[in-house]
Amino acid sequence: MEVNGASRRVKLDSCARYTIAGTEWMAHGDKQAVDAPVDYVEGIGGFLLDVLGVWRFKLGTVFNEVIEVDACVVSGCSDEFLLGVDFMRARGATMDFDRNEVRYVDGERAVGIPFRTHDDAGGARVAAVRMVGRTRFTGNAVKPVEVSVAAEDGERGLFVPTSNTGSVLLAATVTTARNGRAWVPVINTNNGSARLPNKKELGTWIPVDDDMQILSMSGELDAQRVSEWVDGLGDSTTPLDDEDEVHIGVDEPNARVLVTKLLRVYRKLTVSTGDCPPATALDISHHIDTGDSAPIMLKRRRQAHSEDQIIDANVDKTLNAGVIEEGNGAWGFPVVLVRKKDGEVRFCADYRALNKVTKKDVYPLPRIDETLEALGGALLFTTLDLRAGYWQIRVAPDDRDNTAFTTKRGLDRFVRMPFGLTNAPSTFQRMMNGVFAWSDLGDLPSLPR
Repeated sequence: MEVNGASRRVKLDSCARYTIAGTEWMAHGDKQAVDAPVDYVEGIGGFLLDVLGVWRFKLGTVFNEVIEVDACVVSGCSDEFLLGVDFMRARGATMDFDRNEVRYVDGERAVGIPFRTHDDAGGARVAAVRMVGRTRFTGNAVKPVEVSVAAEDGERGLFVPTSNTGSVLLAATVTTARNGRAWVPVINTNNGSARLPNKKELGTWIPVDDDMQILSMSGELDAQRVSEWVDGLGDSTTPLDDEDEVHIGVDEPNARVLVTKLLRVYRKLTVSTGDCPPATALDISHHIDTGDSAPIMLKRRRQAHSEDQIIDANVDKTLNAGVIEEGNGAWGFPVVLVRKKDGEVRFCADYRALNKVTKKDVYPLPRIDETLEALGGALLFTTLDLRAGYWQIRVAPDDRDNTAFTTKRGLDRFVRMPFGLTNAPSTFQRMMNGVFAWSDLGDLPSLPR
């Protein structure tokens, strides 16, 4: 259990009449101004141990619950902590040896404390696995969840799921315990969101022992097999033209070799193909539904000479790349220049007036809290920033006049989806969900654990 931010061993002893703690525990609790129920207790071998007083301790469970426990601190016993019969009786607690749990009700709160037992041969017993915290899943999503396991730090075990979790499927997996917890993969097979409540029983934990043989069914994480797989993708030996200038950002030599091989295989992806990437092969285009609203034409803004140069350069670039084309419709909006976080200037139009008359697309975007939950437990974060992601989506031909913008040189309109449209994030998320069910808004995270 957790005490003052550190994990410490606590034992359940149904033969101990009183809850006792060794002298090392004194620093982790508060002495109570009450008389101890006894002056001494009998230790192993029949030795009598003096009771120094009663201390109150706050013990944290794997479910982030805090339990207050009064214990008799005894001399001659340094780091032991035994939860005795008095603790169980005062709370009306029961010990479930099928699930390896102590359970009782504290007011309106159901408290559960996982514990660990051993069989006659000294091996650990099977224990129940429960959710740690409440978790919500988006539709058709895959994410790891944290569960409670009654196991030692570093112990490997086989998680075997139950079959009563509805549309949420859990994979049988071998995982490693840390601080009474482990990670297991979960899949939501429904198009809508789903939820697993805190403490829901998800399955059982079977400790792996020497008599078990774990067979690798896929081996994706085996370094040798990954290297063989990369070599089989294509030419992984011919160096890149600018390989000396590539900054991989990985220090571990074997990892650098694998990443370099992968870049060699997909060398075409690292070569600039112009200012605009090709349009997506998915059947997705951006629509602008303005209903029966009259066309809007706004006055062109006056720009500084330096800004006019930037605008002219961007018009030439996007026109040559096929992002825009000449327009002749009744709509028109002024140009704005937006500086990105990398210092690059983004060429946009001021579509605020258009957005006011556009019917909103209610396609859902990822929730920030769920995104942060998905990052929990990850050690490294890698993102792939799509090159001009919006420009990979076509604007529906009938709606291109709505995107027109005015410059000194005339009227142009977008062929690819521009920045600044009210429904652009929803359209882009729809495309991303067609590629990766869990990715969002142009940055594809990779979360190694």
